[in-house]
Amino acid sequence: MATGLTVCVLWLSRGGLAIALLGGVVLLGWAIRRIIDNSRRRRERARRRAAVVELCDALAAELDAGLPAAQAAERACASWDELRDVVNSARLGDDLAAALRRQGAALPGAEGLRSVAAAWEVAGRSGAALVVVLSRVAASLRSDEEARDEVTAALGPPRATAKMLALLPLFGLALGLSMGADPLGFLLGSTAGLFCLAAGCGLALAGVWWVEQLASAVES
Repeated sequence: MATGLTVCVLWLSRGGLAIALLGGVVLLGWAIRRIIDNSRRRRERARRRAAVVELCDALAAELDAGLPAAQAAERACASWDELRDVVNSARLGDDLAAALRRQGAALPGAEGLRSVAAAWEVAGRSGAALVVVLSRVAASLRSDEEARDEVTAALGPPRATAKMLALLPLFGLALGLSMGADPLGFLLGSTAGLFCLAAGCGLALAGVWWVEQLASAVES
């Protein structure tokens, strides 16, 4: 009877460690995936913001060349695959401002398209030169981007600190090895060590992800 209870206790103990180890591995994978996704989305937003400014410049250049507004919009947007809806609207004579506004709402980072749509409507209703309005929109977007770059530069040290703290345990391992201990043997050679390794890596990466979330919220 006592032997059976002992076996049950050991089985539950090992099962609990296995579940905890699995949870640590899942947390580790989730944190890595979130960090990669956040970095990719941040680059996509920056690329689209720059593309909106380039679109304003290209559209103004086409209008300066004497092209009709719809044809100028079609040519300026043709190089941006995500603006197929705008290109089709230009070809079919549909409401270009509405198409630009839809794309500005649908594409993270391309919110400046809504300003382009507003400029289009203002020029159409007031008779103001669209080139002049677009130039002012482009200047405003560039100013916003410069301010955003300053914010990103200010957030650089916190991001670097979070990454440094996540890597700090590696220096602890190196210190242990230099003192003659065997931390790798414990971490890789036992269930408890594997649990500690997975949980530590997962929590470190979760901390980096959390800092990235806070920084992204400030940038947006």
